[in-house]
Amino acid sequence: MVIKEASKVTGISIDNLRYYERIGVIPKVRRTESGIRD
Repeated sequence: MVIKEASKVTGISIDNLRYYERIGVIPKVRRTESGIRD
């Protein structure tokens, strides 16, 4: 699921989802070697 889909399903903005990930409220998403969320 990409962040846009997660935002639609949860009703939480993309910016807030990224913030929650950064502060540890939600688990970090896997990233590719180039740093792109998987």
